Amino acid sequence: MTLGSRLRIAFVVHDYTRVLGHSRYVAELAERFAARHDVHVFANRFESLPPGITAHHVPAVRFSALATIFSFVVPASVMVGRGFDIVHAQGLTVLSPDVVTAHISNARWLEGRRLLEGDDLSWRERLFAALVVPAERRALCDTRATAIAISKALRDDLAACGRSAITEVIPHGVDGRQFHPGVRDVYRVEARRELGLDDGIPLFLYVGDLRKGMQPAIRALARVPGAHLLGISRTPAAPYLATASACGVADRVILLPATGHVERFYGAADALVLPTPYDAFGMVITEAMACGLPVVTTPHAGASELFQHGVHGLLVQSPTDVDAIGQAMRTLADDADLRSRMGSAAAALMREHTWDRVADRTLSVYYDHLARRVPPPEVRH
Repeated sequence: MTLGSRLRIAFVVHDYTRVLGHSRYVAELAERFAARHDVHVFANRFESLPPGITAHHVPAVRFSALATIFSFVVPASVMVGRGFDIVHAQGLTVLSPDVVTAHISNARWLEGRRLLEGDDLSWRERLFAALVVPAERRALCDTRATAIAISKALRDDLAACGRSAITEVIPHGVDGRQFHPGVRDVYRVEARRELGLDDGIPLFLYVGDLRKGMQPAIRALARVPGAHLLGISRTPAAPYLATASACGVADRVILLPATGHVERFYGAADALVLPTPYDAFGMVITEAMACGLPVVTTPHAGASELFQHGVHGLLVQSPTDVDAIGQAMRTLADDADLRSRMGSAAAALMREHTWDRVADRTLSVYYDHLARRVPPPEVRH
């Protein structure tokens, strides 16, 4: 197999959608590779699969994350078989892949949950940790597969868990057609009208799983007079609305369900806040930056590796330091010029991090893997 040869590629992922992080990763790569390669996607659920990609429905039991993982992997492995040049798995989704992308360390995620919530995890979460974490580590540490990590921190996690082979670090890209500074001009007035907010009210945006830091963000909001906080998430809102009420900011917190058009709210917001205890990457960070928003987050988000504190946003060292989170939010809320400078710098930085570049680097990983797997032809003298 020579560099540039047409490849038969199988992506294996639980869901094919452009909303969820690892699912969007597959969608972005598959749609780019399909122009020159034979691309197949093995998934349980599909949403808006474009022409040129072959879909294979994998049966799975979906009543819990644990059931999904273990009911999916065996039928996926049988269905994929051996007819592909590259089988690209997303974590523990298929046995014996050629390339596996690590999107999360579930062990680190559970540690982060305990940091914010204590040891009061449900029996389902404890069972998940007992079964999935060891299986995940075995899959990601299999040296027969080439591993891709979406951040340096995740690469280091894999090394600490026993992966001895080289792991390529390829951060996520940003779709510049959907996420760009122009969303402010397009959506700000309309979206703020829908939210009932005047243009001059500082609005912080939180996108994603509310367990990744919404509680400290709400508590920090109490230290930022006049500012509002908008959360966009699939997470049930009731516990967080209760925290807002207890902190006296119920009238300044808005929680809305997830949407496939989150760029409308990037356009309405003045900054993103994500005081996470753990996020292997945090695609919402780079999306917000691409839209010209400064970001308040922690070094526990992999995407924080891409930007400089004080230039593109503000880093708070601990997700439990509500005073520091509040101070960072107040700094941005009180200084529109600072927000503008940081947002412009953030947008400029994100123009360098495109999905086209991610696709090129990933394709190079494929060819390198094939070169290692297939011995060179013997030279006759």
